[in-house]
Amino acid sequence: QLAVQRGTERSGSSVPSVLNRINTKDVPPTFFRTNKFTQGFQNIVEAYGVADYQEANPALFTIITFPFLFAIMFGDFGHGLIMALCALLMIIMEKKLSK
Repeated sequence: QLAVQRGTERSGSSVPSVLNRINTKDVPPTFFRTNKFTQGFQNIVEAYGVADYQEANPALFTIITFPFLFAIMFGDFGHGLIMALCALLMIIMEKKLSK
C-alpha cells in the first residue's frame, strides 16, 4: 500500500488510490502457453488432469517421453513407417484439411 500511496503522490492526483487485500481460499487458474507443436501434447496431459497453480507443466516431459513410449507400444517397423507416412501426408495437406 505504501507503493500505491507514493505513486498517487508522485502523479499529483487529488483522488487517492484504493488497494484492499482480499483473503480467499480460491485457487488461481492455470494457463500454459502453447503453439501448434505443443498443443497436441498439452491436450494429452489435460486428458488426465490440469496442473495446479505454480506447478511445472507436465506437457514438457510428455514431449520427450510420449513418442518413445508410443514407439515401444507400436514397435513394428512397417506399422511405424505407415504411421509416419500418414503423419507426413497430413502435415503436407494441413491447410487443405483445415478447411
